[in-house]
Amino acid sequence: MQPWKRAIIFLLINIIISASTTLAILFVWDLTHPEYTAISNAARNLNNPPPGTVGVTENPNKKATTATPVMDEYVVREGDTLGEIAEKYKVSIDTLLKVNGLKDANSISVGMAIYIPLTPQVFPTETAVVTRTPIGATPTLAPGAQPPGVVINSVIGVGDITSERVFITRTGSGPLIMNGWKLVDSDGNTFVFPDLVLFEGGAVNIWTTSGTSTVVDLYWGLNNAVWSSGEKVTILNEQGKEAATYTIP
Repeated sequence: MQPWKRAIIFLLINIIISASTTLAILFVWDLTHPEYTAISNAARNLNNPPPGTVGVTENPNKKATTATPVMDEYVVREGDTLGEIAEKYKVSIDTLLKVNGLKDANSISVGMAIYIPLTPQVFPTETAVVTRTPIGATPTLAPGAQPPGVVINSVIGVGDITSERVFITRTGSGPLIMNGWKLVDSDGNTFVFPDLVLFEGGAVNIWTTSGTSTVVDLYWGLNNAVWSSGEKVTILNEQGKEAATYTIP
């Protein structure tokens, strides 16, 4: 046999022996160090989650932030029904009942404001939680854009604890973080906003009664109605400065 052929055979034999030895060592290591194998598998699954599973976020204990649905306002006219309004805006009657805090589809009346979510599929069950912007920090806005703010559109169900709520909407550009903001009445009653973020076109109801808060509905938790005709409603920002006012008709 020629020398070069003999050298190739020896080389192949060495490669096979080395590979077998390495696999044997790894097999023994896996059996004697299961904790390292588990960590390795977890890291592999984190980077490449199996099909059909939800990807892991940076912080699994942090609640997801969901954009507030865009709302439209419709003023009830003579002859209107909630079913007709729902059909016009392509939403369900149940959705309109939930958004407007109504229990009966026949309880609407002329002049009543009905709020319609233009993105009805977005109905999160938890209040949005975001990382707070440091006090005094200025958000980055596009040239010519107005800074974010709020407007108090109306107070609905004045004097009725089951339906009384303040409806506010977003103005300007960029996200508005309302943690620490306050809603106050003329008697000094104060509602403090939780870690809530309102995006462009967003809106939220502040209900006087108790309930489970979401990104479209916040609950004060009071036992009695607080609003009355002629009363001034004020929203104060985190620094205690007046951000919006509204006088109830």
